[in-house]
Amino acid sequence: MQRNLITTLACLSSAILASVACAGNRLEITRVAFSPSSHRVSAVTSGELDGSGFGAAQVDVLNTLTGAPIYSAKRDAETTAAAVRAQLLASSAVVRVLAQSGLNPGLTSTPRYRRVYPTAYASWSDGIGAGQSRTTSVSLWTAGIFAPIKLSVFRLPSNCPQDYLNPGDVPSGFRLSVRGRVVYQDKVLPASRTCAARYSLERVDVRGNRALFTLRAYGPGFEGPDADPVFVAVPLN
Repeated sequence: MQRNLITTLACLSSAILASVACAGNRLEITRVAFSPSSHRVSAVTSGELDGSGFGAAQVDVLNTLTGAPIYSAKRDAETTAAAVRAQLLASSAVVRVLAQSGLNPGLTSTPRYRRVYPTAYASWSDGIGAGQSRTTSVSLWTAGIFAPIKLSVFRLPSNCPQDYLNPGDVPSGFRLSVRGRVVYQDKVLPASRTCAARYSLERVDVRGNRALFTLRAYGPGFEGPDADPVFVAVPLN
């Protein structure tokens, strides 16, 4: 709890001196696009980093049949998020990968579901922890016909120091089910989610029988939890 106490005191000091809210990173998903064949999908994330105030952006490309990540790149700089995003998308490596994947420009997706948060910054209470589940009804294809999307969170082994997390929280993975069929389940925690303790479903994009589910993994950040995007690309039967 020592680390949490230090963070809390720092947050209180910041609020008193500058009248600002304590927050971690929850960079916005600015665009999701499918290739014309729907075999590939890309997600672009950007926003301002908590603490430094730098602009940041990330692009991810996934295979929608296997769910395998094909490419990921990120950048941050002491400028606006829009400028960093433009620089990243114009870089030769990103342009090449997007073109090879049929994603330059690709077909922009309108989400079938997008969560609206009560605050502009991430909060631990936005997610659910180990032993909890949450079901969201989403109209995947036909308006008015909804499918249950169930997110379940469970404890997984990790070397994350326990004092990095809030009391009662533990490093956890997740399982995602669509209409009762498990489409993804963590077996081990990847290095990027060593201290992830909570999860939420943020967005669902569908084209044909391919889908991209965007979740948030909540772990310790600079002045509060970071809510990092986790992308699950799957075929829907």
